[in-house]
Amino acid sequence: MIDWYGLATNALWILALALTLAILSFARWQAGRQQKKLGQVLMERGWQACLAAAGILFSGGMAATADATWKTILWLVWLALFSAQLFLTILGKGARS
Repeated sequence: MIDWYGLATNALWILALALTLAILSFARWQAGRQQKKLGQVLMERGWQACLAAAGILFSGGMAATADATWKTILWLVWLALFSAQLFLTILGKGARS
């Protein structure tokens, strides 16, 4: 029998890693096009928001797959930190725009 919960939770963090790879790849392409360093491009608000969203997905997936309570709490703390970063970035108080 298929463990649908395990499938969904593992797919969540795998999707987050794929999203992060796509973000980094596209940011690197844009950095080359703009003749900037990758770090300069990633400090822009849009990229910060995308990376924070990927962090939220990753932390949520890892929290759901954790086998110990302390691990779940640790991943939920990371999820809260990524959520705060996303919120501040959207408000314009995070990274440079």
